[in-house]
Amino acid sequence: MAGKVNKAAALLIDTKDKAKAGGAKLYFLAKDPDTQAKAKKLFADGKRMYRAATSPEAKAAYRQAAEIIKKARKK
Repeated sequence: MAGKVNKAAALLIDTKDKAKAGGAKLYFLAKDPDTQAKAKKLFADGKRMYRAATSPEAKAAYRQAAEIIKKARKK
């Protein structure tokens, strides 16, 4: 029984150390100016893609494509 408790305690300590190391690495990456610039660029690209996908022109194109597919399936 004591061996199982020791193994569980060692596992918890190891997990805690790994979590601390991972948190420190994430904090370092978040503070890095290059990483911040990349994140801002990806965010801006995502906003542009979302606007393009939800624009009235895109919705009309989706409807037209759906009609063509529907007609093709009927044949």
